[in-house]
Amino acid sequence: MVIISLVISMLASIGSFAWGFFQAGYESLTLWMIAFGIFWLVAHWQKWRWVSSVWVVCAVLIAIVSVWFNVIFGWMFSGALFALFAWDLTDFHGRIKNLPPREDAQGLTRRHLIRIGLLAVGGLLIAFLFDWF
Repeated sequence: MVIISLVISMLASIGSFAWGFFQAGYESLTLWMIAFGIFWLVAHWQKWRWVSSVWVVCAVLIAIVSVWFNVIFGWMFSGALFALFAWDLTDFHGRIKNLPPREDAQGLTRRHLIRIGLLAVGGLLIAFLFDWF
């Protein structure tokens, strides 16, 4: 369940950035975002956990800088937000795999995903409100 949420967060982050750049007319940046998304998925498959840490820093910087270039704020905000979720889920997945068998891994996972889901709904609501007004 964590893996599915993680992949959805990764795709939502890259998709938000790519769509925001595409709508602003930056087709080359759109292709770079898609290429990095493929790299990020492969890196997760190869268990290169450091890629999520690097990407979360890059995502926040991209979101900040792209606002100056008239890229839609809501897409950049949601891209950075989902990058933060993916980074958190990558770390959580690593921690959950190292738990002793007597711990309630399913309960911890369920509660963590509920918290992340509530944050995602709140973040998307904020992004929607920024685009609306």
